[in-house]
Amino acid sequence: MNAMRLAQTLASNPFLQFAKLSTVNKNGQEHLQLGFDSFLKNHIGTLHAGALFTAAQADAQASLELALEQENKELRITGYTSQIAYKRPAKGAVWVNTQAPEIDWDKGVAHTLSTLNNEANEPLAELRIQFTLAQGER
Repeated sequence: MNAMRLAQTLASNPFLQFAKLSTVNKNGQEHLQLGFDSFLKNHIGTLHAGALFTAAQADAQASLELALEQENKELRITGYTSQIAYKRPAKGAVWVNTQAPEIDWDKGVAHTLSTLNNEANEPLAELRIQFTLAQGER
């Protein structure tokens, strides 16, 4: 992920600022990170599922927006459907790895796969999103 795109995404969204999303360097690349803050925990002391979803969705959207910019496409995201699979509880900070989006220009859809990982690089959850795209400025 492009560090500048991540910074723009975080700066442009008050909710992401509230969640205190930040960036971390993993494997020589910048990734979105969700801290292990008390206000993000659920009743059993692990990160809340909604906080995990928020981090993964933000990273996937930033990745797609960067891909659209690089292609110089005048497309904007108009909606999405998603499916998340939680594999194990998040008992500490997590970081997100989003694969490069698969974009079907003819159908106006893009698919992303984001994996939330713990500090030991173990996958905690996977989020798959199908974004709907339409002509127009972002």
